[in-house]
Amino acid sequence: MELNQKSWPMGSLLGRMSTRTRDGFLELGTAVTYGARQQVIRQGEESHHVLVVLEGTMKVFVDTEFGRPVLLGLRGRGDLLGEMSVLEGRRRSANVTTCTAAHVRLVKSAQLKNFLDRNPDAWAAMAASLSSRLHWANSRRAEFVACPAPMRVGRVLADIAGRHGVRTPEGWDLDVALTQTEVASLAGVALATFEKALQLLHRSGLVRREYRRIVVDDLERLARFGVPNRRNPYQYGVGDADVAQS
Repeated sequence: MELNQKSWPMGSLLGRMSTRTRDGFLELGTAVTYGARQQVIRQGEESHHVLVVLEGTMKVFVDTEFGRPVLLGLRGRGDLLGEMSVLEGRRRSANVTTCTAAHVRLVKSAQLKNFLDRNPDAWAAMAASLSSRLHWANSRRAEFVACPAPMRVGRVLADIAGRHGVRTPEGWDLDVALTQTEVASLAGVALATFEKALQLLHRSGLVRREYRRIVVDDLERLARFGVPNRRNPYQYGVGDADVAQS
């Protein structure tokens, strides 16, 4: 199937573009293939290009001054990587590593800027994509303060499964090669807290742990997990004494 005939995720940059604009955008740059667990963008390096993800999943993380990497998010089909540093003329603010083998278009900075200047609707698609990511980040920040840890873990797992998971007869397989430490980082909890939250989700029949992977048994229920009871907004359904709240 031709790239421009594929169905791209609606929330991705390519999914937000019109067919005409997307066709032109996919002609930019050079096709590149990366293997699994390969670093493609390094924090602190100069910005000369962006990556358009055609197939595969990538993780975005930062190295902190405390020596502990923090996972910021995942990117998949139709997403653009590296555009913020290119547009701002700054060095890379984060690292990007492939979770799985990935096919991308590597587009030089000048090519991207020229295309955007010639296609105002491409600017609109990029602004909407960036706004969506900011909204997601703001939601996570609010949850760090307001939500119990099991709820945060449940929502992060539901988000990963819905965006990047693989549907199988057994459930949604989080086949994105993330460690438990990385998922815990994305949820903003310690590893020990994540493991306790995962046990609670398992007892609730929502997820199960297989060898080096997590399977979501009921994505719809997991997405609703922890939503406050309307009759009692303080009852989250996660009152397990063994589960830390942050």
